[in-house]
Amino acid sequence: MHARLHSLYRPVQINGLDPRTYYIEHAPSPSLAPYAACYWESGTRNYIENDEYGGEAGVWATEHWKSATSARILPDGCTDILIHYDAEQARYSYSYCGNYTQPFAFPLSFAAPPAGAYTFGVRFFPGGAPFLHGQSLDLFTDRRIPLEDCWPLTWDDLRGKMEETVNFAARVQVMDQYLSQMTLRNSCTQADQDLLQNVLYRIFRNNGRASVQDIAKSEVISERQLHRKVTEQVGISPKRFSEIVRFHQVMHGIRAGQFTDGVTLAQQYGFYDQAHLIRQFRKFYGDTPMTAVREQQLLLSEKYNLSPASSVILGV
Repeated sequence: MHARLHSLYRPVQINGLDPRTYYIEHAPSPSLAPYAACYWESGTRNYIENDEYGGEAGVWATEHWKSATSARILPDGCTDILIHYDAEQARYSYSYCGNYTQPFAFPLSFAAPPAGAYTFGVRFFPGGAPFLHGQSLDLFTDRRIPLEDCWPLTWDDLRGKMEETVNFAARVQVMDQYLSQMTLRNSCTQADQDLLQNVLYRIFRNNGRASVQDIAKSEVISERQLHRKVTEQVGISPKRFSEIVRFHQVMHGIRAGQFTDGVTLAQQYGFYDQAHLIRQFRKFYGDTPMTAVREQQLLLSEKYNLSPASSVILGV
């Protein structure tokens, strides 16, 4: 997988709407860049004590907690390793998440989240994870599996080192060293790997608007074969992945302040009409474009722009 291919696709995730939490990202080492998008972490900010909070964060949460979301997990074609630390139980859990085809929204709770809890993750580019675990991604679609049940190597050594870390930077260093030592083990043929790169390039360059028929014709392959090969290597069909890519283009437009009205937005991104746009948007966001506009405004509001500086790789 060529690292430059991924510069064409930057999906958006909605994190940081709860001022009591943080979200940060960091790039992997160059040797992992063709496969891993970033290391990321979300957790509880340090000023939370005894399940209470105050100041600007408290005012914001009191005003908005009934209607806002703390985060949205949006389908993006990526898969993740997740390491979660439960501060109340002082316990770690390790899992691997395949492609999710439906969005998840987390309501903003008025009760403060437990202090010290965090989730550390490795986000893999579309088609990137099989180079490390060597398995077809369609086995993991819409599933979250204990890491020891699906990863090829024992995690005993990694667990010990990860559980000794005290901050995000240390966790990045441990995980980067561990993944860098793994042997590439993609079971796909070189021809299938080249095909996937070509297909991803066509989807990205056309912002998800190229038809499966046109892609198959360009690659001199049947639509049925294209569907099977992409599903094995990405975890979802080329049609669904194209829809996701176009959805994230709309999200970038909303983030850039390009939303004027639904009709204009539908025309700009190649939807049949406003109703078509709203249907597709709900499929991957869980709500309307106007809700996304409102949440983006909250995300950028100076009222609660309290998060630590982050290294944005795929977008916050």
